This record gives sequence, C-alpha cells and structure tokens, in this order.
Amino acid sequence: MKKIIIVYSVVCLLILYALEQILMTPYIIKTIIKIPMFTLFPFLIQHYILKSGFSIKIKKSEQKNILLWSVLVFGIISAVSFTLKSFLDIEAISSDFSNRMMLRNKDMISAGVYTIFINSLIEEYFFRGFIFQGLLKQGWHKPAYIISAAAFAVYHVSVFEAWFSIYFMMFMLLGLFAGGLIFAYFVKKTESILAPWFIHVSADLALIIFGLWILDLLG
Repeated sequence: MKKIIIVYSVVCLLILYALEQILMTPYIIKTIIKIPMFTLFPFLIQHYILKSGFSIKIKKSEQKNILLWSVLVFGIISAVSFTLKSFLDIEAISSDFSNRMMLRNKDMISAGVYTIFINSLIEEYFFRGFIFQGLLKQGWHKPAYIISAAAFAVYHVSVFEAWFSIYFMMFMLLGLFAGGLIFAYFVKKTESILAPWFIHVSADLALIIFGLWILDLLG
C-alpha cells in the first residue's frame, strides 16, 4: 500500500515537471491537468484501494494557535522576500510568466487569487492528506514527514527552475522542505488538513503580494 502512494506521487511530480519545463505548457492547461491529479485520483486511491480518509475539522482549542502561526508565517515570508529581492532576476521571472505560462498582466491578479485560496488547498489535499496521512496510516511515521516534505519541495522546482541560480534554488528547497515539515506537524497535531491550509494561505498571500509588487502590478 505504501508503494502505491509513493509511486503515484513520483509519477505526478514527473508529469508536472515535464508539463512545466519540457513541454512549456501554458498555466491554464497545466492547472486543468493538475487538479484531478492532485484531488480526484488520490481520492479514489484513498477510498477504494487504501480504504482510508481524513478529517477537515479543526479543534476549537487549536484555532487561535493556527491563526497566530498564520500571522507569523506571513510576516516572516514577507520580511525574507523583501530582504532577498536583490538576488532575484525580475526580468527572467516576468518573461517566464508571459512566455512559458502565457499569463498577461491582466491575468496575474486572478491567477494570484486562485493560487492563494484554491491551489493551496489542492496542494494540502495531495501532500498532507494523501501522501503524509496516507503513509502515517500505513505505519510510516518518521518517513511520512520526510517523504511528504521532500515531495512538496521538489514539486516547486518545476514551477521556478528558471527563476533562480542553483545556490538560491537550494535555499528555496530547504525553505520549502522546512515548510512541508511544519505543515505536516500541524496535520498530525490537529488531525485536519485545514490547519496547514490556513498557514499555507498566509504564506502564499505574502508571496503573491511580493510578486505583484516586484512586477509593478499593484499600482
């Protein structure tokens, strides 16, 4: 059963990398392909093969803690982003959005809103609901943290491979891996994927605001 989760996850990551960096698939087409890969098929595997599911409720005792973490993460990511602005190739990022992703300036706001609220939930379902909780229920406790966090970090390489130098890419991967561990911790603590989703939303909100600002789209 563990092999099913791992093999399916690896296949998804390879397909998404090919769509992003080899086939240069436009953002909207990649998104249409990714949604069922990250939601429908994992749901079918969970319920009809693994015979398992997960909770979406957050205990009242945890709600204040999640809110505080969300605010903290927003502040940290905002501060780090603006501090490291000089290391970014803004021209390359802008070119990647317009040429590879085929997102024009008028599309950026709607894509940002989708990323913050919908894409973050889809990722939580896949990385924490399917991979992390799926491996936990198969008895893989420590490996569940490592595998889900590593998959979460590697997945983002397909998105921003062309944006950063190799050294900055390693820094980003370490940050994403740490983020994946934190998200998994809150899933285990609260027994809900909504807990990390709220924190994920705050992280993406900080990044989208920063991204729109450096691309001069907030004016």
